[in-house]
Amino acid sequence: MDVYVARQPIFDRNMNVLGYELLYRGSMSNFYKGTDDSKATAEVISNAFLTMHINELTDDTKAFIKFSQNMLLEEIPLLLPVDSVVVEVLEGVEVDENLINVCRKLRESGYIIALDDFAINESNLPLMEIAHIVKIEFSAVNYVKQRELIKQYKNKIKFLAEKVETREEYQLAMDMGYDYFQGYFFSKPVIIKGKEIESLNINLIKIMSALNKDEPEYQQITEIIETDLGLSYKLLKLANSAFFGSRYKIQSIKQALVQLGIAEIKKWIYVMMLKDIQIIENKELIKTCFIRAKFMELLSIEIGKSDKKFEYFMAGMFSAIDVLLNKDMKTIVDELVLTDDVKEALLGGENEIKSVLDTVINYELPKWNGFEKNKTAIGIGREKLMSLYLKALMWVRKLEY
Repeated sequence: MDVYVARQPIFDRNMNVLGYELLYRGSMSNFYKGTDDSKATAEVISNAFLTMHINELTDDTKAFIKFSQNMLLEEIPLLLPVDSVVVEVLEGVEVDENLINVCRKLRESGYIIALDDFAINESNLPLMEIAHIVKIEFSAVNYVKQRELIKQYKNKIKFLAEKVETREEYQLAMDMGYDYFQGYFFSKPVIIKGKEIESLNINLIKIMSALNKDEPEYQQITEIIETDLGLSYKLLKLANSAFFGSRYKIQSIKQALVQLGIAEIKKWIYVMMLKDIQIIENKELIKTCFIRAKFMELLSIEIGKSDKKFEYFMAGMFSAIDVLLNKDMKTIVDELVLTDDVKEALLGGENEIKSVLDTVINYELPKWNGFEKNKTAIGIGREKLMSLYLKALMWVRKLEY
């Protein structure tokens, strides 16, 4: 049986991921089709905690889960691990003594309570004394009222601006004093950058050029790496990691290169290339690129293109490099040692790699209308896609990212 969960990141003011809101999906269509909130939440809980691995789904952060009035009164949240869940009280609940008592019990048990799209009125005020977080649909509520509310409760409650869709809205929400942020502005590959990044590490580009020769020379590559203390440390750490399970300690760069092999060196040099340009504001996007890379590699094997899996990996890895470097994609692609097929895919050309990249991006956003028409998706079951995506998440977690 196919199961689905969509996730959307929630950020703090420093662009760290606070958690992911887990959303019910009954198919690959990216919207909620039902009207039974309790059933939707039950499906999310079952899929996230039983079928999937919740810590992998949320990268060991918090899972924001909406609970209907009935589920709250039945104390369903108490079945879930207190350290992993934020209990969202759905808008429109009837605030009576029973609901208030349940919410108070949840808070006393250590759960974080969030009020979802909450309308502040006289009957709802008791919940404001219990809640840790109030979520406000940013564009739907009068800005003056938002400022007044934040000012009134700032010392007691954290405020989360949701459905933030533009840079201007994000900046305005920051200025108003919001603590957390959520919306399409953040989930699209347009993460805010705090500074301009000039270029990629020249040593890494030199290494990639050497690796792409017909007969790579380990001595030449060793000499390049040995001039870069940080790169030397990272490569030795990698060669001695659990990834490769070496029985003996690798102590030299040349040993490390032999231990890893050409194919893995290429892959990890590119991983290091992206990590090298990481700043606080782009960390989540770089993580997304790593997930895309591994997901595409796994998909290439699934569709019978394992001989080109490295090319698929590279296309996923550099799918948002123009945003990360704040440069034109063609300018960047010309600097990198990539095959013509990968370059064409990154520049928007239509080929098999681009088709898989489109599949991956639509899956991750999630933006699934028309997904089943994609020629890459045809023949790959939804359950298999979810399985491969979770494997990609696990791989990224092992990067100590």
